[in-house]
Amino acid sequence: MTKVLTETGQMLKDRFERNEAMCQHVISLFQLISNKTRFRIVCVLSQGDFCVQDIAEIVGAERLSNISQQLKSLRLAGIIESRRDKTNVIYSLANEQVRHMIGYLHKEFLGEE
Repeated sequence: MTKVLTETGQMLKDRFERNEAMCQHVISLFQLISNKTRFRIVCVLSQGDFCVQDIAEIVGAERLSNISQQLKSLRLAGIIESRRDKTNVIYSLANEQVRHMIGYLHKEFLGEE
């Protein structure tokens, strides 16, 4: 027996089928920032640009090498970018959608603007 979808159900099914690539992109983003250290790094960078030493201190990392690994993962995924400033490498968010998402989470879960 085949069940006929309601108009709303069919509309949602069609939308999901048209947006498969976008859905995969969002899932990949969530998987990437589901790591606590990477999530904290993204939260820090949503507030401004920082060098690796500052990021490590802010997120409470015990090893700088762990922060560097996480920064590399985020950079390769296109979430953050880096630039040289004399002897320091400065990191910043490269994706405004991620900045907006973090802002939304801060507002909804922490009551912060």
